[in-house]
This record gives sequence, C-alpha cells and structure tokens, in this order.
Amino acid sequence: MLARAECVLFDFDGPLCDLFAGSPAAGIARQMREYLAAHDVSPAGLRRPDDPHDMLRQFAGHELAADLEGLLSQGEELAAVSAEPTPDAEEFVRRVAESRLVAVTTNNSPVAVQKYLESRNLGGFFGVDIFGRTANAALMKPHPDCLRRAAEAMGVPPERCLMLGDSAPDAEAAARAGVPFLGYARSGEGEQVTRLFDAGAGTVVVGMAPLLAAIGGGLATPTE
Repeated sequence: MLARAECVLFDFDGPLCDLFAGSPAAGIARQMREYLAAHDVSPAGLRRPDDPHDMLRQFAGHELAADLEGLLSQGEELAAVSAEPTPDAEEFVRRVAESRLVAVTTNNSPVAVQKYLESRNLGGFFGVDIFGRTANAALMKPHPDCLRRAAEAMGVPPERCLMLGDSAPDAEAAARAGVPFLGYARSGEGEQVTRLFDAGAGTVVVGMAPLLAAIGGGLATPTE
C-alpha cells in the first residue's frame, strides 16, 4: 500500500500523537456544555456528552456553532502543548517523507496541529499541508471534505494517496473520497482493531513497527 502511494495522508490524533494526553477532551466538552447552558440551550440528548467533536457535529448549523468551535479550537491548542507523540511516528514521518508527499487530514484545529508539529520539529515535512477542521462542522469526517482538499492541493489523484487513520470516521471519509485506507491501532488489545475492520478497513497495522519495517525494506518508486 505504501509502495503504490504518492502521498500519505495522516490523521492527527492517534497516528501522530495522543493530543489529549495531558488535557483531556472531556474537559473541553464540559466547557462547551456550560457555554450552552449559559445561553439557555439545553445539552440534553447529546449522544456522547464527553466528546467535544461529536457535540460540535450535533450543533452544526446552530447559531452557537461558531462559538462552540472556538472553544474546541482553544482547547485543542492548549492540549497540543502537552500532547504525547505516538511511539515511532516521528521516525516514520521522516522516513516516508524522503520519497513521498505527506499531509495531515484531521477533524482537529489546523492551528493546534501546526503548533504540535513545530514543537516536535516536524513542521518542515508538512509545511502548509494541514487540512483540518473548517468553520463548517458538517464537513468534519466522516465527510470526505478534508481528504478531497488534500488530494487537490497536493496534486495527487485520490487513488494514488493513502490515508493512515485510527477511527471509523477516518475509514468512511477515505472510502467516500476514493482514497485507499490503512487502519492504525495503538494496541492489538481492545476494540479498536475490530471497529476499524467493521468500518471497512482492509488492512490494520498495530503500532508503527510494521510501517517502519516497510520503509526499511525499501519503497518502490510510484508508477506515474
């Protein structure tokens, strides 16, 4: 899959880092619920009240959506300071970027992503090629918007890209964009691997070791 790809599209939280390791997402969700309550909007009926991204999706198009997105972006930018790198991810980025284009396709704030990448000396590999959340929450994955924007900006047909993602929305967004998908799981234990396969991932790697091994074995030059 890597050998066929001209551009690798990374999801951010998971494949590259644990964004909320030092600043849990549930705290951001609480702030968003409190903001809604302060504006006489009941947060009752939330599918996942501790998931700020799911909350933002539910309020897409609401008059307070922009304010909620702002709270989430602020929280993510703060979380980026204490995010923990995914083991071996930085080495994989450096190695794959020697022969492939790389970009980030994520539901997170592009400012938070940029802040993290620069703090880890990875900004030079990605440059401005960070395709994150926009003001329109309805375009968050599983909508394919960020992948479509990435493929167009990178000048690579979707079928010649490869997305590395760790969630069902990642898999669905890739399928809808026509981008081959490689599932990533931090551990072989738990339900993550099962969820990825159930979401349509044909291949799932556990940890970065299989990817580093593929790079170490040499990558063929992509066919034009």
